[in-house]
Amino acid sequence: MEKQNIATKIRLEQSMMGLNYYKSEINHLQSLWDNLSLLAQLSGTGTDMTETRKSFTSVSDNVLSDLSRETLNKTVNRLSSKAYVVINLIIRNLFERTADIGFLSTDDDVREFLQKYYSDEITDQDNDHLKVRFHEYIKKYSVYSNILLLDTSGNVLVQLDKSNLVSTSKDDLIFEALNTKQPYVEVYRHSDLIPNSERSLIYAYRVTSLEGNKNLGVLCLCFHFENEMQGIFKHLIKPNEWVTGIMLDLEDQVIASSDPYQIPIGAKLEVSKVGEDWILTRFAGREYLAVTRQTQGYQGYMGPGWKGHAMIPLEYAFDHDLASEINGLDRDLLAKVMRSPLLFSNSLLDIPKQAATIQSKLNQSVWNGNIWETRNSASENNNFSKMLLWEISSSGFKTQNVIERTVAELYQTVVSVMLQSSSFFAFLAVDIMDRNLYERANDCRWWALTSTFRKTLLSPKVAKSEIQIIERIIIYINSLYTVYDNILVFDRNGKILAVSNADYREFVDTQIEADWLSRTKNIRTSQEYVVSKFEPSPYYKGKPTYIYCAAIRSEESGSMVGGIGIVFDSEPQFRAMLNDISPRRPDGKMIKDSFTLFVDGSFKVVSSTTEDFPIGSEFNVIPHLCKLEKGSNAFDIALYKGLYYAVGACSSEGYREYKDVNDQYKNEITALIFIPLGNAAEVDALLEADRAIQHNQFKPSSNNNNLAIDSTEYATFYIGDDWMGVPARNVLEAVEPINIRPVPSSPPYYVGLYEYNKQVISVINLPKLLNSEVPLSTDKAQLIIMTCDEGNNKFGLLVSALGEIPTISKNQVEPLNIIFGNETTYVATGIAKIQTSDGKGKMLTVLSTVKMHARTNPSTDALLVTI
Repeated sequence: MEKQNIATKIRLEQSMMGLNYYKSEINHLQSLWDNLSLLAQLSGTGTDMTETRKSFTSVSDNVLSDLSRETLNKTVNRLSSKAYVVINLIIRNLFERTADIGFLSTDDDVREFLQKYYSDEITDQDNDHLKVRFHEYIKKYSVYSNILLLDTSGNVLVQLDKSNLVSTSKDDLIFEALNTKQPYVEVYRHSDLIPNSERSLIYAYRVTSLEGNKNLGVLCLCFHFENEMQGIFKHLIKPNEWVTGIMLDLEDQVIASSDPYQIPIGAKLEVSKVGEDWILTRFAGREYLAVTRQTQGYQGYMGPGWKGHAMIPLEYAFDHDLASEINGLDRDLLAKVMRSPLLFSNSLLDIPKQAATIQSKLNQSVWNGNIWETRNSASENNNFSKMLLWEISSSGFKTQNVIERTVAELYQTVVSVMLQSSSFFAFLAVDIMDRNLYERANDCRWWALTSTFRKTLLSPKVAKSEIQIIERIIIYINSLYTVYDNILVFDRNGKILAVSNADYREFVDTQIEADWLSRTKNIRTSQEYVVSKFEPSPYYKGKPTYIYCAAIRSEESGSMVGGIGIVFDSEPQFRAMLNDISPRRPDGKMIKDSFTLFVDGSFKVVSSTTEDFPIGSEFNVIPHLCKLEKGSNAFDIALYKGLYYAVGACSSEGYREYKDVNDQYKNEITALIFIPLGNAAEVDALLEADRAIQHNQFKPSSNNNNLAIDSTEYATFYIGDDWMGVPARNVLEAVEPINIRPVPSSPPYYVGLYEYNKQVISVINLPKLLNSEVPLSTDKAQLIIMTCDEGNNKFGLLVSALGEIPTISKNQVEPLNIIFGNETTYVATGIAKIQTSDGKGKMLTVLSTVKMHARTNPSTDALLVTI
């Protein structure tokens, strides 16, 4: 098994172009290290690179391993999202269908038709009337392709699809529907009810007498499965994507595919097991990375046992264009988020620091090598050795650069996953909302066609007994459709006749005072509907909601005789939608500090999972994300209440006919998902700590060859950003500042005593000696061992970092007595402008080792001196 896992890892990594690019660079550098190491040994520069090579190799191996893991995770996350949507969107849709069949099977027109059928009173007019009614139903609930009504013996009495030439059925579905104790029968298989289809998704239930004690027939709703899956795939899979979205049945056979030419219907696939995040599989001679996801169910409904599946050819699995994905983001915010302890472990965050520390130590070694060559080597060998040291240092910088770029890609990959996840959840949220409200638009229009309503409201004055019948009907409807807080039926003048919720009885016989009433009166067809603004309503206890309305019209004249208003229970329903898609941890708990919102086109909060943005308040954190093109999504990084967030947004596009180009109803809604990326204070503290560490910046100078007679090499170093130096002949080497013993009652600048080559020397803190505000502790400093006269007058100097070793001619140094007029009060002796190896000019302060050595006596009472 371990060999198999290794082989799989190798196959995956072979397809990761970004990873292989960095691997190639590092392998090239390792070959260069081998050559330089050999030359260093032969030349006797005194620079041992064994530990440096090992350290760089260890760090680069770790970062490449992490990049491999996160690159795989990015693709798996993308596949998982798509597999999740494939199964869970269809499950939510089918849940609604289970309610439809139960409700339509109790329809008065259907029941009356069957009663006439058994009494031999059926006429062509009755048949046509029911067909018209079924046609109206499918015009609104367009997810169905056909409706069939059968008698108890399986004879087809009425159906809409004229091309479906079936007159009788022997399908077991009929027996099941007549005898089941469940509220519906659901089958997905071949049925003689639809003989020309290999498989059909059918919902069936019995139609009974009004008393419920006699079966009259069976009603079947044929779900337009292929059409629905095409719609899901269209929104889920972009045209240029190599991912294939798939629906699998209980036997792991493909029943829907976004690319049937690549993965055909009926094919049996290998699936990832429960607990497996992904699998590497082969199909039709091609390797794929694949993910399988089970449904989470919806309100207890688990569906037909199907699974969502997504797969991508291995050769295209890791084609991530990180640059384009994060293009347009605030670079400063992105840089901060990429140092977040919330996203990355300490070991990952420390990788750049480790690489810099290794390079700093290498620079110290090279710096010491140059010092040694300056003090000890003959001219010809000196030049060769220094060029070799230059190459060693340069190779170190190149290696550090590759590691830093690899780490940057690793960080960006992780952040990109978070950003894309936020965008995906936003898409899912607004899609769920659109699908839900599509049903609301259908419900109000269908219930407006209730025959009892249409007949009863023909009379300008409705009897109390008839109003009671209307009330019983809407109470029954509301008991089945609990997404509504209330249902109103009103007359042609807008007077409320009946309510389904007893809490609103006070409004019966009152006049509706709302703009949606006048718009309802202007409805001319059974397909039209109106929706209130999202605003407080007396019919929702003064809280904001949407009220969907349709006109109740006379069957004969088509004129409006009344209307129905269905009050969406928006507060819990929208919140449930947002909770369902809220980002969660692997244990199922919501990610701490994350939150989700629905916001309308005027930046008003429609729903929210945080108390910071109550319903009806104005959303103003990142408003540009609320003005996206219809159906488009985006992401960004925001700073809110001390936290950095990945913010995903998606604007509403509608679903099927709901809010499409032909729908008069327009309502801009944006879903926003906030996923925390890090605590701003923690990130800022970490960045500040990074900046406080000053690494050695040694790069051998290019002007060290063919020294002029009056030229001197200077060993330079840094105190913060200030560049200083002394003649290289006065420096012995740089060492780690450990085991320095403090001396009681010594001046602030006096650090203590240090044993160097069996000789005890004094160590002074240069920033404190110069009254500099640059903080410097021994654990973040370099200790330079100096001598003033190449004799025994040695002392140690604590500095921030090592610098270059440039060659400076005598006339480049401007004495301080010329500039300031009094040289004796300064540790510094001059100022020189030097062109560094990066081509830039810098000011170097030349210090006096004699004057600094004079400060190494802890008992001195001399005043501190400053530059």
